[in-house]
Amino acid sequence: MTRERKNSRRERITVQRQMAKLLESGVLLRFDRTLDETLQHIVDVARLVIGARYCALAVLDESGKFSRFFYSGVSKEEAEKIGELPQGRGLLGLIIEEGKVIRLRDLTKHPKAFGFPPNHPVMKTFLGVPIFVNGKAFGRLYLTEKIGGREFTKQDEKLALLLAAQASVAIERAILTEQANRTERLELLNEIIGSLSRLTDEQSVLETATEGIHAALPFAEVATVLYRPNESLSLLCFPKSSRLGLQLRRPCLKVHRTPFVICMQEKKPLSLPNMSVEKAETPFERWLARRGFRSLIAVPVFMGEQVLGVIFAAAIQPDAFNRDDLTFLQTISDHVAVALTNARLLQELREKERVRGLLLTKVVTAQEEERKRISHELHDQIGQLLTALLIQLQLLERDLKWDRGQGTRDTFEPPLLERLKLLKQLAEEISLQLHHIAWELRPPALDELGLVAALERITDEWSKRFNIPCEFTTNGSINDEILPEMAIGVLRIVQEALTNIAKHAKASKARVSVQQEDSELVVTVEDNGVGFKVSEILKHPDENKRLGLLGMMERAAMLSGNLTIDSKPGKGTKVQVRIPLPKGTWSAGHRTWDTGREFARPPSRVPPLMRRRD
Repeated sequence: MTRERKNSRRERITVQRQMAKLLESGVLLRFDRTLDETLQHIVDVARLVIGARYCALAVLDESGKFSRFFYSGVSKEEAEKIGELPQGRGLLGLIIEEGKVIRLRDLTKHPKAFGFPPNHPVMKTFLGVPIFVNGKAFGRLYLTEKIGGREFTKQDEKLALLLAAQASVAIERAILTEQANRTERLELLNEIIGSLSRLTDEQSVLETATEGIHAALPFAEVATVLYRPNESLSLLCFPKSSRLGLQLRRPCLKVHRTPFVICMQEKKPLSLPNMSVEKAETPFERWLARRGFRSLIAVPVFMGEQVLGVIFAAAIQPDAFNRDDLTFLQTISDHVAVALTNARLLQELREKERVRGLLLTKVVTAQEEERKRISHELHDQIGQLLTALLIQLQLLERDLKWDRGQGTRDTFEPPLLERLKLLKQLAEEISLQLHHIAWELRPPALDELGLVAALERITDEWSKRFNIPCEFTTNGSINDEILPEMAIGVLRIVQEALTNIAKHAKASKARVSVQQEDSELVVTVEDNGVGFKVSEILKHPDENKRLGLLGMMERAAMLSGNLTIDSKPGKGTKVQVRIPLPKGTWSAGHRTWDTGREFARPPSRVPPLMRRRD
């Protein structure tokens, strides 16, 4: 009796120690682990608390088959030699089918035993318990080979059931935590994707992706790198205060010197869960290991067959990344590839637009110079010839009148004098029209008096020519420092707008205003005419219908300005151009100009040089 009491007391002490180990294990006290970490912790704790040499936990899928397998007491090398994992047939299947504990002295003698595959450790004593989560079978926890050569006891069975109950709570909490984390990560992913879709430059795309990934993986160092045609990787973007970015001095790395070769060549993700200097296969991997990094994941960024770069994350903890982390990186990389491709296409388009703008500017400048040259030639050369012709006609008319006064009246018939008078009128009309053409090609007021005076003259002449009242207003604070190319561009826009009013608007009045608003020159041309639908005209298949509007927009764009057209049927039309002004263009003083100089205004009568000298 004394010996039995001592054995019973020793067994109670052993149970108490086992219970203490179970409580110290913290199965239920820590909820910061992932589901995989929790399952691995359960088998490690179960093997320690119950005192078994081997322990395993098989997770079931929807069909009741083993989907995942966690083990303790067997090394990875030994597990690889065993090969195929258990399928849940035979003895292991009874644990779920019967929903109860199975405790055996020798599992090899059980009628449901299937035997062991090659290289499998020898196992005899067996203890298996089911694990249920939310009333559903989740998996099977089983232990083999009780330490000390004994068989598993009734107390071991109670401990296994207690551990299974605690494991159930811990697993449920881990599942809920992962679901919450997935929801949070999904929201972050949607935010990152939304931001990427709105970006239009390469650097912003890389920065947004890197910062977003770092927010999802705060324990890791993240970088985005771009692939270059010379087979190098340009490390362009790190999060702010990145430890990796501060330590890495080289701006570029050769692909073959990094572990990212598989990403670049095969377009596959890379995972290195346990890096070390000894195991490093590339210089960059060795460089990371020497700085304390133990885990690395990387995904390629590619569009079609073109590889654009790599996104990678490194952590100081071994096996720091799980499948969800890799999937998250892959999802981000897909959208980064689209955003980078769009950014590069947009950059190419902008460059083409820039070159086109430069060429267009040169063409327009050449046109304006040619207009100026032709205007001067018409005025200075042909105009002078017409003036000489008109003078000769006037002299001839005077001589004819003198001869008639000398009594030679019968020599010249009256029709001849009438024809001479007609020729003189034709010469005057040609001279007047020629002056109009020269003035429209290049208004002298633009060069002599500046933009505002030229616009006032154009408005006044247009009003008289088409008999449409047109008001001209300005805030009176514009000086003569407006650049010539800006002045001629604004002048052409106003000319085109007034021409459109005369041709199409059927307006009874119009208005032209030149104003200063902050550092912008704002020129407005508006009328009370019939108006039109702007979108329809701009999309009209007949290019001639929209050429004038597009021409005004092009001129405004050449001046880094913006032209808007506001019009509705029956509501008139308002054309407004806003052009940024260089510093010093505007003065606070009041600007006045001379409006009485004849050469600044297109003539409504014969110019002074061509007037009759009676």
